[in-house]
Amino acid sequence: MDQHGPIESFFSPIIRELAPYEPPDWEGLARRAGLDVAQLVRLDANENPYPLSPRAVEALARFGGYGFYPDYRALEQGVARYAGVSAENVVLGNGGDEIIDLVLRLFVPPGGPAVICPPAFSMYAASLAAHGRRALAVPRCDDWALDLEGIEAAVAETGARLLFVTSPGNPDGQPVPQEAIRRLLALPVAVLVDEAYVEFGGESAVPLLDGHPNLVVLRTFSKWAGMAGLRLGYALASPAVAAAMHRLRPPYNVNAAAAVAALATLEDLAYARSTVGAVVAERERLGAALRALPGVSALPGQANFLLCRLDGRSGREVAGALALRGVLVRSFGQAEAPGQEGDAAAGPSLVDALRVTIGRPEQNDAFLSALCSTLELPGPAIQPPSYDLQPRRAQVHRQTRETDVSATLVLDGTGRYNVETGIGFLDHMLAQVAAHGLLDLTVRAQGDLQVDEHHTVEDVAIVLGQALDEALGDRRGLVRMAHAYAPMDEALARVAVDLGGRPYARVDATFGRELIGQLPAENVKHFLEAFALEARMNLHVRLLSGENDHHRVEAIFKA
Repeated sequence: MDQHGPIESFFSPIIRELAPYEPPDWEGLARRAGLDVAQLVRLDANENPYPLSPRAVEALARFGGYGFYPDYRALEQGVARYAGVSAENVVLGNGGDEIIDLVLRLFVPPGGPAVICPPAFSMYAASLAAHGRRALAVPRCDDWALDLEGIEAAVAETGARLLFVTSPGNPDGQPVPQEAIRRLLALPVAVLVDEAYVEFGGESAVPLLDGHPNLVVLRTFSKWAGMAGLRLGYALASPAVAAAMHRLRPPYNVNAAAAVAALATLEDLAYARSTVGAVVAERERLGAALRALPGVSALPGQANFLLCRLDGRSGREVAGALALRGVLVRSFGQAEAPGQEGDAAAGPSLVDALRVTIGRPEQNDAFLSALCSTLELPGPAIQPPSYDLQPRRAQVHRQTRETDVSATLVLDGTGRYNVETGIGFLDHMLAQVAAHGLLDLTVRAQGDLQVDEHHTVEDVAIVLGQALDEALGDRRGLVRMAHAYAPMDEALARVAVDLGGRPYARVDATFGRELIGQLPAENVKHFLEAFALEARMNLHVRLLSGENDHHRVEAIFKA
C-alpha cells in the first residue's frame, strides 16, 4: 500500500493514544541481578505464590479434549454454586480484562464517559481508550475513601453510564463499605464492583445483586486460585445484563484448560482456602515487620498485597535498587493510565510508595532483608512464620555397609523430581509419587545391587519415610486422614493414610511376576511397610483390580 501512503495512516486514530502493555523482561532483570530467572523473588504482580490445586493439575493431565471447542455449562453452574447465585447470572471471560471490555461496551456508547476513581487498576482507563470511550477521573480522598459526592456530581453533570469501583482496592487493599456501594447503586449508572481480591478480605457486593440490576460484580480465578496464567474471570449480574453480555461475548472465549482447571479447583476448595489462609497470615506478619522499620509505613489492607510508604524516598528508585538484588516489587508514577479526564494526578500520591505482593515466608523475608539493605536500616525484627507456614522440606542422608542414600523432599512443591536409585522401575514409581503428590523430590542411592536389590529398596524407603516425618514437623494443624483411588489402565488401587504419628502398614496386594522391571515384586510390600514405619504413618493399601503387574504397582504408587 506504499502508493497510498504509510500503512499507519490507515490505523484507527484511537491507536495513536494507546501504549502497548510491556510485560517484565524476566531474563534481563535476572541478568542484571546476577541470578537465574528462577531465583528472582517476584512480588510485583499480585500472583498467588502457591501451586495450583493438585486436583486441577491431575485434571489437566487427564484431559484429552483440546481438539474440541469447550462446553461451559458445567463451569457456569460450578461458579454459580461457589458465588451463591444462579447460572443465568454468570458470564465467563478470558480473564477479568475481558469482563471489563464487555461491560464498558455494553453500557458506554462510543465517545461516552465512564467514571474511574484513581488510584485504580490501569486497565479501566486503557480499555476505555481502546474502545473509543473516555475515562472521567474522580480521584479518591487522601484516606483512600471514594469521593461519593464527587462521583454523584460527575454522573449528574456528564451523564456517565458506567462507574468502576474496586473492593478491596488496588493498590491500597482497602475495602469499600457496603453503605457506600448502596449509595452509588442509587445513581442512574451501572456500577462494576471489581472483586478480584475479595477472597483475601472485605465484604462482597454479590448479595446486593437482588434488587439492583445496575450492579455487575467482577471476579477472577487468577489470585485466590493461582490461575493467573490460565486467564479466567467472570461477571455476576442480573439475568438481563448477563444475557446482553453473552451477546457481546465472542464464542468459546475461555480456553478448555482454564475451564478444566477451574472446575477441579472448585471441587478442591479446602486446598484453595488453605493457600488463601497462608497468604493472609503472611500479610499480617509482613505488615507488622514493615511498620516496625523507621521511615516505613504499611497500610493495613484486605488483599494479597501491601502498600508501603517510604518517608522521603522515591518508590521507583527503591524498587530499582531492590530489582538489582533480585527482588521485584511494584512502584508508581503520579498518573499512568491513558485517556483520563479530570485531575488524574490528584488523590493519594504514590511517588513514595511500593506495592508488595504477599509471597511465601522465605520470599517475604528476602524482601525485608533487601529493603533494609537498600534503605541502610538495621535488619528487621522478623516475627517467624506460624508453624503451618514454614517451608515443609527435609534432607536426609543414610549410609550403611551396603548402601549410601540421600533424599531431599519439599512437600509444597510443583511435582519436580530427579531420582536415581539404580533400579529403573523404582525410579519410575517414585517419580509417580512426586508428580501426582506435587512434591519436589531428589533421591540418590548407591547400593550393593550386584548382590541383591533388597538393601537399596529398604534403605530408600527408610530415608524417604524419615524425610516425610521431618518435613511434617510437629504435625499440628494437619488434615491427618485422607484416601485416594488411582487407576492405571485396567488396574485400580485404593490408599488411605493417617499422619497422626502411629506407624502401621497393611498392604493387600499380590503379584504374579517375580520381577517387575528390575524390582523384585516382593519388595513392593516391603518398601511400603518400611516407608510407613519411618514416616510414623498409618498406611492401608488395597489393590482392587488389575492384570498387568506393572500397572498394578503403578496404580498403588499414584494413589
